[in-house]
Amino acid sequence: MSRFGNSYVLALLVAINIVNYADRTLISVLAPAIQQELDLSNTQVGAITGIAFALTYGLSGLVLARWADRHGHARILVAAVATWSVMCVLTAYARSFTQLFFVRLGLGIGESGASPASFALIHTAFSDRARPIAYAIFSAGATVGIGTGVAVGGWLGSEYGWRLTMMIMAVPGLLLAFVFALTVKRPAKSAGGPRMQMPSALTTAKAIGADPLRRSLVGAYAMASFAYTGFAQWAPTFYMRTHGMSMKEVGATYSISSSGGALLGIIIGGIVVGRMLVRSAPLALHLCGLLAVCAAAASAAAFLVADRTLSLTLFAIFGLAAGATYAPTIALFQERSPGESRAFAGATMLLIAIIVGQGGGPFIVGLASDLLEARGVQAPLATALVIASTSLLLSAYFQFAAALSTGRGETSLAPLADGAGDEVSV
Repeated sequence: MSRFGNSYVLALLVAINIVNYADRTLISVLAPAIQQELDLSNTQVGAITGIAFALTYGLSGLVLARWADRHGHARILVAAVATWSVMCVLTAYARSFTQLFFVRLGLGIGESGASPASFALIHTAFSDRARPIAYAIFSAGATVGIGTGVAVGGWLGSEYGWRLTMMIMAVPGLLLAFVFALTVKRPAKSAGGPRMQMPSALTTAKAIGADPLRRSLVGAYAMASFAYTGFAQWAPTFYMRTHGMSMKEVGATYSISSSGGALLGIIIGGIVVGRMLVRSAPLALHLCGLLAVCAAAASAAAFLVADRTLSLTLFAIFGLAAGATYAPTIALFQERSPGESRAFAGATMLLIAIIVGQGGGPFIVGLASDLLEARGVQAPLATALVIASTSLLLSAYFQFAAALSTGRGETSLAPLADGAGDEVSV
């Protein structure tokens, strides 16, 4: 993909993913300050962080992924990074709920083009055996990004206020877009030679729905996303309200606990579960199902215990268990998707995950918290978060279903003859 090699491109993709999730998560740690200044309810905060983002992220992601398959994944990726960075700057100028809502719509459009294009670029660059590890390294960027958004955002927010923080955090994305545009270009094999006939969007979507394996993987990924995005938005507020932590303390402790556990889990999942996936997909998926059950138990317990240290430890265990399932799920889904529509297939998976996860998680947790508070329930936010933990049990169900569907056919990953592992030129 570059004269500096495919590892260099992976490093850039990881950096972009870090900034992507840092900018996306930044608003969670800044939410109390924004909520106070703009006089927002928990439901409005949930709408801004969930529905507003998901409305455009999922749908525009399909359009951008289609363009990426046709015109080059690198081009769309650069445009996406630049767009969301500009929207991050504009967030600093919002003066009302309505303005903040529409800026978040724009942020969703920009960020929607990043992951599908990145998935396709990684699949092209790395061999069948190396892909699970490459996806794990890339996915680890999301965890680091969430931790960075909370830690750096918490420190900057307490020192300079939420508006200036939003502007400062937009700078890395603009720089990365510039560097990527200069040093990375589309795959050499895509620039010349015969073009594969691209199936229609409807055909691709129907193929995913008709495939029990990919359908189950989408369900597992979406249910895990519901919990993870709901926690990413509301857990910092939970620790501030319930455990009396300051914004700085949340940045220094919760971000390390959450991101550290998930980062370790993603790396372990990519290496250990990824290797198992190559040898026996059913066995690897059964393990992912058991890990999802463990994640559900650990996260629920984290919101129920009174001791702060124990709570943070349990949250790290949740991140470890849940994180280990991400890379194998993505790798197997991408492996089963045709090369000529791989970005679009990935965007379809992300669309469902975003609607269910990003759209549902933060909003439903916020709404449930308001409803429980109105009914006089003690610790309404903690209770709402425990309820959200049950979505991980549904994720486990879909992982087990995927294992059974895989068991009926092939039992290991089969190499695809679509140019996997090709170098891409400048």
